[in-house]
Amino acid sequence: MLGRRVGLRQALLTSARAVGENPVAMLLWALVILIATSLSLATAMLGFLVTVPVLGHASWHAYRDLVDAEGAPLRNP
Repeated sequence: MLGRRVGLRQALLTSARAVGENPVAMLLWALVILIATSLSLATAMLGFLVTVPVLGHASWHAYRDLVDAEGAPLRNP
């Protein structure tokens, strides 16, 4: 929620609500992150060159699908 003006408490509650509403999807996503991280470590950390950007981009899309942040004001309008 770096692009919106929200406090730490609101961001944490939003995250907890998203996880609580989608426990199976979040568990599967955690497993994907665990497997991707393990494979990246097994390749002398070279796998992180691909893993980190892909997981970051996919996480951003998941956030956009799960959280309706339109009501929160922009940080820099």
